[in-house]
Amino acid sequence: MGSQIQMPQIQKNVLRPESIRAEHQLNIDVLFCKHFIIPEWDTKGETFSPLLLPDELPENEALLIPFLRRLSYGTIEIETGMAKEDFERAVDAKKLPKNMSTETFHEAVNTYLTHKWLWQKCIDRAERFVISEESVKGLHGDFMRGIRDDAGFYSQKIRVMGGLDALHTTLPEDIPEEINRWVYKCSAAASIGEIAKAHAYFIAIHPFGDGNGRVGRALILAQCLNAGLMPPLFDRENRAIYFAAMEHAMIHGRHAPLIRLFHESAERSW
Repeated sequence: MGSQIQMPQIQKNVLRPESIRAEHQLNIDVLFCKHFIIPEWDTKGETFSPLLLPDELPENEALLIPFLRRLSYGTIEIETGMAKEDFERAVDAKKLPKNMSTETFHEAVNTYLTHKWLWQKCIDRAERFVISEESVKGLHGDFMRGIRDDAGFYSQKIRVMGGLDALHTTLPEDIPEEINRWVYKCSAAASIGEIAKAHAYFIAIHPFGDGNGRVGRALILAQCLNAGLMPPLFDRENRAIYFAAMEHAMIHGRHAPLIRLFHESAERSW
């Protein structure tokens, strides 16, 4: 018999996409977005009409609860491998479900309850969520309580963001000053464009050892609710373009793709 021809691994993966590991597939998707979608979306001067919260949403619990669950699971799904059924089991449980780690339980419950509390404060009670250094740290404590010992405290170490070698996060000793600068410049953001820019700025600071994305996206929710705007939904479906648009904004200072993503993701929320 003649020697068998060995198919290159990359070609095998193309013919058998199920053989591509999830993290590699995400990297491929992000690269596609960076090279094909971001250049098309990077258009200055494009404007979007504000998408207001629907009048019927606050009054209809049958609509509101699934909406809050979608937002809550999405912000976890974008970063972790938590299964949807685990999220639902944790949120519905009165105690730690069988065969579930305490970390998964706390991640799910903390996220849902924090988002629900923000809604109740801003919409049900018509109280503005005041964004300050202390409230930012408070959100981190709410998300990471029971998960990290430093919940509610800034990181004392250098933080890195995977795949963003060109971006240097704020030095630990400079975090308090930089967060206060962010609060001064961004706390009153009330349009989808301003909120998108504020989010990129916050994530670039990266003040916490973990949970920066969840805190950052909770601040998006708070700013949108303060302004009566529909918050964007981020999850597995749009995380590749989210990561690509965030990188474009943080490294190149060009926010048009991120603003468009925020607008389109707000339309997905409802």
